[in-house]
Amino acid sequence: MKINCNSRFCAFAIHFACSLLVFSIFLYVLLKLWYPSPFFSASGGWQGIRIVALVDLVIGPLLTLVVYKPTKPAKELRTDISIIVLFQLLALGWGIYTVYNQRPVAAVFWEDRFYTVPATALESQGISLDRLRQFSKTTPAYIFVERPATREGWDRVVDRAQNQNIPPHHQIELYRPLRDHLEEVYRYNLDIEDIIQNNPEMKAQIQAILDETGTQLADNRYIGLESRYRNIVLVFNNDHLIGSAAVPPEDTD
Repeated sequence: MKINCNSRFCAFAIHFACSLLVFSIFLYVLLKLWYPSPFFSASGGWQGIRIVALVDLVIGPLLTLVVYKPTKPAKELRTDISIIVLFQLLALGWGIYTVYNQRPVAAVFWEDRFYTVPATALESQGISLDRLRQFSKTTPAYIFVERPATREGWDRVVDRAQNQNIPPHHQIELYRPLRDHLEEVYRYNLDIEDIIQNNPEMKAQIQAILDETGTQLADNRYIGLESRYRNIVLVFNNDHLIGSAAVPPEDTD
């Protein structure tokens, strides 16, 4: 179907509408598949959205607004728009690729808390992400890191951390199914009453989880998750993750 635009604003509107459709598809994939709750705010989902939105919803349509002139010959207009769309697709592809590589593929318990593990941390070691399925069926996978029982084993862990910059929670040979180690994990149950006492925002989030699940505060276990952009409190009931609450950022004033 041929669309005739008598003004640059018409061309801008069409370009923006098409870009919005692409962005909506990306947003769905990001929220549902790549950065499901609670990882959207914790692991960079919001930052990823801003990158893609800048390219897809701002730069592309604005370039069309600038260069489109109805008085130009049709061939010249097609060339201009084709160049803009090509630039937009290349930049958009780079943004999506970056967000995809940084998506969290595991939440790994090490020492006293969970840590998020991005896809690139394992793939850079030549590790197939399919190997995570032996530890957990969820995506991201919830996994326990077992400390080596021997001095030699511990020395290998330290050597990889110091010389190869691979921390213990990125060393897949230490991974174990979380369900087999919940008793050890729950030893690090946070004092949630103390935490929410001076945090009304977190208190409201925890209360919403309790209301939704029909549980009481003392029925559940509260374990910290440290991530790149924001820390989280994971809420477990028996062996099930039933919710999460975002830790408010520290006041730096």
